[in-house]
Amino acid sequence: MLPPCRRLVNPADLSSRQDRHGNPAVAGFPPYPRITGVDRGKDTLTKIDSNRPVRLGIVGCGAITREAHLPVIVGDRRVELAVLCDRDRSNATHAAHASGVDAAIATDVADLAGKVDAAIVAVPPRFHAPIAIQLMEMGIDVLCEKPLAITAADGRKMVDAARRTERILAVALMMRFFPHNRWLADLVEEGEIGEVREVIVEDGAPLDWPMASNSYFDRNATGGGVLFDSGVHLLDRVLWLFGDLTDIAYEDDAFGGFESNAKLTGTLQIGGRAVPARMEFSWSHRLRRSIRVVGERGTLEAHTSDPRTLTLHRRTRRGPMEMQILCAQRWDGRSHYRAQLNDFIGAIRERRAPFVTGESALQALSVIETAYARRTSMAQPWLARLEASA
Repeated sequence: MLPPCRRLVNPADLSSRQDRHGNPAVAGFPPYPRITGVDRGKDTLTKIDSNRPVRLGIVGCGAITREAHLPVIVGDRRVELAVLCDRDRSNATHAAHASGVDAAIATDVADLAGKVDAAIVAVPPRFHAPIAIQLMEMGIDVLCEKPLAITAADGRKMVDAARRTERILAVALMMRFFPHNRWLADLVEEGEIGEVREVIVEDGAPLDWPMASNSYFDRNATGGGVLFDSGVHLLDRVLWLFGDLTDIAYEDDAFGGFESNAKLTGTLQIGGRAVPARMEFSWSHRLRRSIRVVGERGTLEAHTSDPRTLTLHRRTRRGPMEMQILCAQRWDGRSHYRAQLNDFIGAIRERRAPFVTGESALQALSVIETAYARRTSMAQPWLARLEASA
């Protein structure tokens, strides 16, 4: 029997629940770890006056800043956008004009010192670690775009820097804020679909992101293709909800460059059983764009395009049945970015860990690293036909 409808909770609202370490949990979501050094009781960290806005800077003014971050920041009275920084001054100027903000323009990260309380790092991934660490050493809290870093070792340096400097390090894995995540985990745990047989993840569409540079395809700027850039969101959600992935195997279509298509398989532990998982990602063609958990009595499906609902598929004696479970009354294309900003502001003001910590983001990065190390070539039979016709 399905549980009664539950209200949507804001991930930034803290409940009285605790995780197994005694740390506070986020209401309605899995508990998060507390970052060592960011403790409500430490006298060395002073809460920001809630009567004044958080002074925010953005480092990197490309497409993700213009399309995702600025639209939710502009008009939020809790935030004062103080500095827009980009090594290409025209990018920062364009972002300021397009969003109508009156922010200082900078080309050097050092210019943020003394002007901001926190910063969003939205530069190409290869520069995440050095810039985030520099900002934290300047006393600035950081929300870093995904993936956390190019390597798990660099990500670990960022986590260590946050601990050492007693700064907040949040990671923009914003799909963790989707309201259907908690429902998916709860219904699986409660046995709604019976024993879990398989987890299937698909995410694919022709790459049409309005990128401001060639950084998606430049090894001097990033560390991988579709798995590293967009696949990390769904991989992170699976690991966050169901635990570590083992027995990893991986194939893609790269020919010395970055992959546009990738297949990742492995094993999860769900309900005390080994469960096979298969994931497929594409920048060239459309895939289902969902996480499916297949059980003996049905399938639960969380569609990326509709975080408000969770779909239950079942076979009945009258044929296939599909039930839409409403997980949130309202959710639009920017709600997860608003939730992410709400959480970051709350973490800054309350000196608590963010919902998506640097430590927790390392897990997906480590799996991606392992996958690339075990890479095999994806079968592409059309190439053989082309060679034969030549």
